[in-house]
Formats: sequence, structure tokens, C-alpha cells
Amino acid sequence: MERLKLIPYPTSVEVFEGNLDCKEVNLIGEPCFAFDFFKDFAQKNSLTLSDNGVKIQYGIDSALAIDEEGYILEITASGISISANSKKGVNYAFCSLVHLISNYDGVLPYCKIQDEPYLKFRGMLLDNGRYFFPVEEVLKYIDFCFLNKLNVLHWHLTEDQGWRIEIDKYPLLTQKGSKRSHTNFGIKPHGGFYTKEQIRQVIAYANERNVEVMPEIDLPGHAQAALACYPYLGCFDRKLPVATHWGVKHDPLCAGKESTYEWVFDVLSEVIDLFGGNTKYIHIGGDEVFRHRWTLCENCQATIAKYGLKDEEELQAHFMRRVCEFVVEKGYIPMAWNGVNVDKTVHEKVIWQFWSDEHGGSERITKSLAHQSGGYLNSNSKYNYVDFPYGMTSLKRSYELKPLPEDMERDKLVGAELTLWTEYIPNFKKACRYLLPRTPALSECMWNDGEKDYQEFEKRLVPTLKLFEKQGFKSASLKWANPSKLLGKCQTAWFNRRVLHWQGLHNLIDDAIVTKKYGKKRK
Repeated sequence: MERLKLIPYPTSVEVFEGNLDCKEVNLIGEPCFAFDFFKDFAQKNSLTLSDNGVKIQYGIDSALAIDEEGYILEITASGISISANSKKGVNYAFCSLVHLISNYDGVLPYCKIQDEPYLKFRGMLLDNGRYFFPVEEVLKYIDFCFLNKLNVLHWHLTEDQGWRIEIDKYPLLTQKGSKRSHTNFGIKPHGGFYTKEQIRQVIAYANERNVEVMPEIDLPGHAQAALACYPYLGCFDRKLPVATHWGVKHDPLCAGKESTYEWVFDVLSEVIDLFGGNTKYIHIGGDEVFRHRWTLCENCQATIAKYGLKDEEELQAHFMRRVCEFVVEKGYIPMAWNGVNVDKTVHEKVIWQFWSDEHGGSERITKSLAHQSGGYLNSNSKYNYVDFPYGMTSLKRSYELKPLPEDMERDKLVGAELTLWTEYIPNFKKACRYLLPRTPALSECMWNDGEKDYQEFEKRLVPTLKLFEKQGFKSASLKWANPSKLLGKCQTAWFNRRVLHWQGLHNLIDDAIVTKKYGKKRK
């Protein structure tokens, strides 16, 4: 029997003989977000809301033995009933109902769905450090999360190329750090930041849609925008601009000055005050830290000596440990990217977000660290990086994601996350062609751990993409998303033009200048 046309596929489905025409419906019950969501869908899809229509009613029973995001959806001759033990479950039931009505053109098969997610943490990263998106586009991104039953927006708010969050104690971070003079070889300035009031608006909007917002303040690397505002945060008080080219910059925060830690703790205090009511996680970055400056810095070397550290790698672990301790003392759980490549635990509660094993061995180390600490978040770039061209990460490959890696204890798997880095994605319209059609594939892997059949999935995907288009999300074609060998190579070659923007030669020359100037002083 053909499977129900629904993504992500539910935990349990029973389909019966008969159909229910839902082109005219009657919402019964206390008004809630799910009703507003459904009414918006009805308006866009020519459904009629009428007292004489098919009855859609919901009930919340706190004693119902189901996950708080789970629900029971029954479609019978007498109407549609929804049961859940929380509003989150009701919201996801209506989400499924909208998918079904769209995919079946309003005539639904009689069925009973009992559903709940495989993973508690189903995330999606939005990088607004490289490109600032207006608040309206961030809200659209949250709508997109909800339609895919993703429940965490990982908001990447700081980068070498821009600082996007208002911090009262350090106003230059947004007055100066939110603007760059141009991007790569262009001439057009770019800038923007989110006020605290706008962030509260985003959080409230997201929470209503079952989405929590986890902020990321990237430390101690990816911080040139902050250094441009407050040079004392670096090792040598260098006057640096907000970065204009992509790629990793070689000036991290100084890990040896106490004033750096004071600044970090001040910033994180305001971030926690702003986001803390909606999430238990605070992401502190930690990856791609070039330690060249630390080898020349008297303060960093003094810290290495003071704490008996072996080298600059252990200095980074020391830095991250202090930041983690601060976050934990505030009552939150720190999260960091794999990249703090040390064979010891930075903190027993830190969650390691795995993204890359480019040089081999780091996946093994990350798993080992996760077993010793708070857990593992799977963002394997081979499957989850939706900013990659389809020639690198095709739709079929994304659907092969297995969130739980081999040799990983189930209770150490926190969840999974797909990521949208925005170096070449300056707005949400372009983002959609990268997000779709891969996001439904990844969301199904996060929601349902059952056996996967790509050909069967594609049959459900085709009508689902029509729903997304009606809701304002235009997908790339399936041919583009599963490219031929030649097309895939062309897509990848175009993407790899990025190396021209990384200023590799500039970094090497700058390293030599810094070495010549400050290496002598250290001697």
C-alpha cells in the first residue's frame, strides 16, 4: 500500500478505506496559534472556513502518554480530531494536517496518525554574521523551520565580517562592527544589526512556532569585527578593519589578557539575559582558531607558563574552559564546534557540535570528547551543510544522514542540525534554492529513524515542494539537486571560486609582518 504523502513521515500510520473532503472546514476549540496558522494556509489555498464545514477539533490532555511534541491525528467520516499533551503537539498536528490537505488537494484518506520525534534537538543554523538579513526574512526562516518540524534556530550572530547583536555595554560593536566597507572584490558597503527589542520579537515569534532560538557568539576566533571596535581585545592592540573578504582571519582574541575575559563575560551576560528564557543552550563557537599570534604574545605565553599548559592548543582549551565555566555558572549549557582539537575534556557539560573531519581523526576525537562531556550534536558537513552546492551534497546524499554515528551511545546524541552559511547567500530568496529540496530530507532523518527509501521519499517530496512554493519558499529543481556528474562538477567548480576570496596570500604576508614586529620584542 502506498505510504501517506507526508514529510517527515510519522512514527505510526494506519490508513483506512474512504476519504474526507476538507475544502470547507470548521475550526472548533479555544483559539490558538495553530488556528491562526491554519487560517493563513486556508486563505492561500482557497479553503473555506464555515460553521457547516468539516469539524476540526483538538484536545490537550496532560496525562496522554506521548512526547510533548507528539500528537494523535484522526481523520474519519465524522471529522478531524487532534489529541496531544501540550500546545507543541497541537501545533505539529496542524502542521501535518496542512501538509496532507495540500498534498491530497483537500480530499484526505481516512487515517490515524500517532507521531512523535526521534530527536529532541532538530536544528537549523542561520548565519547572519556574513550577511545581515532583515527581521522579516529571519521570521520567514522561522516559518520554514516550523513547516519542517525543526525546533531550534541556531542564530550565528558574530563573525569577522560583521557583529549583528546589540550589546549595551559595548556600543561600538554595532555602531562600527556591524558595517564593512565592501564584500570581497565588490564596492558596495554592507551592514546591519538586531536591536534587543527586535531579538525579543524574533524569540517570541519563534517560540509560538515550537522553535527555540540558540545564540552563537563565536570565540575566540572569527572575531575581527569585535577587534576592529576594541583593539585591546587582541594580542597586540592592532588597528584592524571589519573583515571584507571571506575565509578565516588570523587575529583571534587574546587568550592571555584578563581584560579579554572580562569583555567575553560582559557580552555573554547580556546575551544570556536576552535569550535565556527561551533556551538552555549558549553556543560559544571555538573552531578555526589560528594561534600564530598567541605564539608571539607575552600575555598568552605567560598564561601558558602560569597554568602549566603544554602549548597554544592547550591555551585554547583553557580559554574555552573558562568560558564554559561562566556559562554553566549562569545555569546554561555551553555548546562548541569540534575544532578545539584536544584530547581532554574542556568541560563536563559542554556539547560538541561535529561538522568536519577534513584532516581525518577529528570525528573520532569529537566522539571521545562527547562521551566524556554533555553530548554530541551531528552537523556532519557531508550531509548537513545546505550552503554547499548540490554537486558536493546532493539531495540523495542528504537523505542518507544517520544522526547517530557508529560507536556513539544513544543518550549522548543530543540531536542534529543542518547549517546555512551565507558567504554566497545574501538573502532569503536565494537561501530557499539551497534549503529546498534538502531540508525535508534532513528533517525526516531527524524526526523518524525508520528505514529510508529514496525513491519512495521522492514521491512524497514532489507534492510537498508545491506546498512550500504556495507558502513562499521556491525550491531548486530535483534535476539540479541530484545533478549529473558533469553538472555536479560545474556546480562545485563555481562554488570553489571562494578560494579567490580567502586572502590567503594576504594572511601569509600579514603573519610575516606580525612575526617581524612582535617576535623581536618577545626575544
